[in-house]
Amino acid sequence: MPASSRVTELRVHGVGGAAPEALLGTAAHRQIWGDRIAGFYAADAEQRGRTVEAYCWGGLTSRSSTRVLWVLLFPFMLANLAGWTCSARTRADRWAFAAHRACARLAALGITLNLLLIAALGGIDLWAFQFGRREVGDTAPMWERIVHAPLGGSAAGPRVVNGAGVVVAVLLVLWLLSRQARHRYEEVTPVDPAGRRYRGSAAALPGGATDPQFFNGAATVRRLGLLHVGAGLAWLADVLAWLADKPIGHPLVIGAAALLGCAIILLAVESGGEWLVFPLVVAAALLACTAAGYAWHAGPGAEGTRPNVEHMHGIAVETFWLIVALVLVRFPVLATIGLLRLAGLRRGAADKTVPPARLRWPAAPLCVAVLGMLSVNVAGLGCLVTTATSLGLPQEAVFDGLRDQIPWLTLAPVAVGIVFLVVELIRYAAAGNLRGTSPVLGEYAGRSHATPAPPPPLDAWRCNALPIDGICEGERERRMRWVRSLARARKVAGFAPDVRYLLVGLVAVAAAVLAGIQSEIDGTTPRLPTLADGFAVWLAGLIPLAGVALLRWGWGRPDARRWLGVLWDVGTFWPRSFHPFAPPCYTERAVPDLQRRIRWLNDNGHRVIVVSHSQGSVLAALALVQQPAGQPTLVTFGSPLMKLYGWAFPAYIDATVLDRVRVWRNFSYPTDYIGGPVGRDGVDVALPDPDSAWYVAGEPMPRMRRHTGYWSDEAMWSEIDRLAAEPRRARATA
Repeated sequence: MPASSRVTELRVHGVGGAAPEALLGTAAHRQIWGDRIAGFYAADAEQRGRTVEAYCWGGLTSRSSTRVLWVLLFPFMLANLAGWTCSARTRADRWAFAAHRACARLAALGITLNLLLIAALGGIDLWAFQFGRREVGDTAPMWERIVHAPLGGSAAGPRVVNGAGVVVAVLLVLWLLSRQARHRYEEVTPVDPAGRRYRGSAAALPGGATDPQFFNGAATVRRLGLLHVGAGLAWLADVLAWLADKPIGHPLVIGAAALLGCAIILLAVESGGEWLVFPLVVAAALLACTAAGYAWHAGPGAEGTRPNVEHMHGIAVETFWLIVALVLVRFPVLATIGLLRLAGLRRGAADKTVPPARLRWPAAPLCVAVLGMLSVNVAGLGCLVTTATSLGLPQEAVFDGLRDQIPWLTLAPVAVGIVFLVVELIRYAAAGNLRGTSPVLGEYAGRSHATPAPPPPLDAWRCNALPIDGICEGERERRMRWVRSLARARKVAGFAPDVRYLLVGLVAVAAAVLAGIQSEIDGTTPRLPTLADGFAVWLAGLIPLAGVALLRWGWGRPDARRWLGVLWDVGTFWPRSFHPFAPPCYTERAVPDLQRRIRWLNDNGHRVIVVSHSQGSVLAALALVQQPAGQPTLVTFGSPLMKLYGWAFPAYIDATVLDRVRVWRNFSYPTDYIGGPVGRDGVDVALPDPDSAWYVAGEPMPRMRRHTGYWSDEAMWSEIDRLAAEPRRARATA
């Protein structure tokens, strides 16, 4: 076998989900590993003197038309993400880190209960009790007769139990989706040279992302999924017993509350009481069945002058404040730990053990968790009001306190988003002033002087895009627009961390809503005009459908996929260690896939160069940091490793983790809005964008490559060729 064929370049795409022929640059290829969802492909002919393979993992996150429905689990994704947005200082403090993980799991349960509460209000109160007691004649629309059929002629008790079936169905669907995703993703075990079988949470591993068991989350997802199901059934049993409100129902209420408390305690404990999880689910199911049988015969009535089922308002209020307590419990818990540290009663983390943060955002876990709660209520309450209107129920069918909050839950976040965009646009426009353009002018003027002129007559066709002396005013303005576009593109490249200001504004909206709910309880709720109220209801009901339509459209268009996919792929990158009903974690399969292929190539004498773009660079880097033996050369470009992950998830991605990658080159453009440098000498290679201010007359002025132009940058590929030509000994000791 010729020596050149022993060098294998393994390419990994980013969020665009490139097809094999696009990634390999040729249609002459074959699949060698994997399946249609995620597989390895090899070009039939060598390129640039080496074998080229491609790992196409886009099927794990897109391609399927039905997979866009995962967007309906967006609040659960945020709840899971909140647990991973832990600061490095919190992780270095053993007490604080354990408390952070427990609080994140409790907040995740709170968001699950929030969805179940909305399902109960819609299924039990609106559909079963209020709509079910109406007469629907033969002249009614077909869909209305179909919806009314399961309830027709039933007493209040059977109708309420049928409505509770909606809650059970929601919970069952969530659990089945989680189970299916676990079998498809989490069951792919990672490569662990030590052969360990770890069953705990990935978030609690001492080595963090460097541990080979980090992406082995099947046991955690199974345990958390059962606990959420048990807690949901216990809560539903409590609701049914409370609705019946007869003397014999009081023991059922107490028993259901006790089971719910047990589920909360087991969730707070990382992995203790494993043997209690399944019995708790069985006990909760039996208690829910008992409460359903009791409610069937008890026959709940109407609540006074309201059309709602009796006691439903109290259930909604009490459950909502339980949800708020679960989501916000981290504030008093971590504040108490911090006060104990300040008082000298405990040591905490030494400063020298905490890596310096690029941008500190200690409130990230709370903000992201509150945003998850806000999102489920915006869509859920909008659906409630839309459902009541569709069923022909009166305006007071939905509790005033809930209906009155919809404008604040929809219009206020929209207003915050508009303000945020206006501020960013002002900053974008200001970047084109003299202060922003001067560095660009100086940089490209120096590069233009250093570029030798082509020989005649080709020099006659060469033009400079800079506003040099001796040109007319109109041409000067055209060239200044080019300079301003570069300055503004560089400014946009640094906008990503600004999202924290938007999230803080949304948290302020959530706080205002909580205050409004308390005002409603006190009878002093401020109301918006009827026009704003109606528009807010329409907007809230449209949000879930718009989210699905947006992702469906985006995943069918490569350009839009890059914008939408980067947010979605970051959200589903982390294991489901905090919320089991979050969309599946594709890295549970992608990282082990890469590790196994690299090990196979190494074992068969290949010198491997992993060339990865954007999100693929994160997969490749973590695959290598977990496998220090036999590491290949890593080439990354457009990488968000430190620009995004190091900022948002500093407890798991930092310089110490990335230092485990031995031979590495990271290319970046100053105009890249996703990728950037990793801050390591000898690794970062800054590429100009555009590479020159010169262009050919009659053609467009030099265009920026931004995030997607690396693949055609010959300067980068020349450096990759040099790395591929290095002997094995030099590469191993670099």
